[in-house]
Amino acid sequence: MTHLFSGPAALAAGFRLITTPGMKRFVLVPLLSNIVILSAFIWFVLGLLGGWVDSVVAMLPEWLSFMSWLLWPLALISILGFVVYGFNATTALIAAPFNGLLAEKIEHKLRNGQVSFPDETLAEMAKRSLQRELQKQWFFLKRVLLLLIISFIPVINLLSPVLWFLFSVWMLSVQYMDYPMDNHKIDFHAMQRRLKQNWWHTVSFGLVCYLLMFVPFINLIFMPAAVAGATWLWVQQVSIHPDAALELPSGMKDI
Repeated sequence: MTHLFSGPAALAAGFRLITTPGMKRFVLVPLLSNIVILSAFIWFVLGLLGGWVDSVVAMLPEWLSFMSWLLWPLALISILGFVVYGFNATTALIAAPFNGLLAEKIEHKLRNGQVSFPDETLAEMAKRSLQRELQKQWFFLKRVLLLLIISFIPVINLLSPVLWFLFSVWMLSVQYMDYPMDNHKIDFHAMQRRLKQNWWHTVSFGLVCYLLMFVPFINLIFMPAAVAGATWLWVQQVSIHPDAALELPSGMKDI
């Protein structure tokens, strides 16, 4: 399979894996948190978008009034980027220990039990997952603040929608690919190096995640599927070596 299709293949495998016997109980908390928080963010954005764009248009000098038609798509992309970050940060903090446990169970299944994880209690795992999640969100937040500053600088802010989009794609890959790597206690900087070595798989996976977040109904069960899909990609590609060929796991040939 070419690198181009590694992202779609991973998510397809993820959706199938979360429905296999023994996995559903690990999906419940991420699924419920995803539904509640996503619904709240959609309601928030719909109320915010119209008023925000109207206020910006009203501030434009008369000689720039012709640009009002351009503000809607630019504002939409920028706000979507901010919403993706906010939604991702909120759900990840709530579901981090459960996502880590789900990734562990998925990897155990994919490797037919031929895998070992650090010996720790559930409480220790939950503490480790939350600490890692806070480190990850601090990493994201510094970049979000920079993007927000850029968004308010005239002329340069025309680039902000593109930057928000690229950031969102990369952030989603880092968010979900980190779970299986953290389970093996790969430190945060080593995790980033792995993703950069596998940059095409990383971008492909993040792009599909980004698109699926805006597909009705699919986005409601997106989070656990993304965790499972990221774990599948870790097992099949990232944990091996950067140039390894990506193949479907046994029993997944029909995905």
